Amino acid sequence: MADILEELWHGNLAPHEFNHIENSPEYQSAIRLVSSNQERLTKDFTEQQKDLFEHYNTSVDELSSQTELDAFKSGFKLATRLMISVIT
Repeated sequence: MADILEELWHGNLAPHEFNHIENSPEYQSAIRLVSSNQERLTKDFTEQQKDLFEHYNTSVDELSSQTELDAFKSGFKLATRLMISVIT
């Protein structure tokens, strides 16, 4: 089951096309806030500091992606157990 969940997560089964969070006003507002704060923060950075900050952001993105995958798998498993309980 883990393999199919990862395939689903990575978009190989295409349910991500039904995710409309990017269009929500709350999501757009949060993106603007992050962007604005990042610009303000890095405005006076040296090139070395900008490079370090970029590496930091990449590692945070990787951690976030893994956390989201784990939460997705956990939620999917719970939903499946609930469906099995309802059916039986």
